[in-house]
Amino acid sequence: MRHLRPFPALIALAIIGAACSGPAASSGGDQSQGAGASQGGAASEGAGASQPAASTGGGGGGGANGSITYNITGDYTASGELPFVTAGGVSAFAGTGWAAFFYEGGNTDVVIDLTTLDGAHSISFTDTNAVLTGFEANGCTFNLEKNDASGLKGSVECHGAQLVMSEAGTLGTADLSAHWEAHP
Repeated sequence: MRHLRPFPALIALAIIGAACSGPAASSGGDQSQGAGASQGGAASEGAGASQPAASTGGGGGGGANGSITYNITGDYTASGELPFVTAGGVSAFAGTGWAAFFYEGGNTDVVIDLTTLDGAHSISFTDTNAVLTGFEANGCTFNLEKNDASGLKGSVECHGAQLVMSEAGTLGTADLSAHWEAHP
């Protein structure tokens, strides 16, 4: 059985997201999901179908340069905290926002790609079981409290974000909430 390669998939999703999203403005309000996700619980695909346990991310302690916490519920569940990755220029500020990556050390089994460029706000979650993408143009609400060369801080709420279960190739939807604070 072949698993999805998370890192190349994230880069492709970031490019697709930037190309597909239309002009949009950041909206205020920090909304948090909180309820419903299980820490390390079973992932589900549709009613009654069971998948291996979803990754809980890892990290803890926020990382030296900050981190992102996330909660995913719906056709797939996962939650956790991942550190902001700055080594080797992986994350970069590009004039109007960030292409920011969050994952644990060299392990890219669980990766969050966050794009905060003007008009192209998006977030994607990838692990060995699923890929979830959310775009501001498709209903995700981004609250950017800080988005400049010195760092980024904010939150996002996505309802009904696109989900692909990598092993079966089936489609679904999930809700995602996340909060981040990071700096180079």
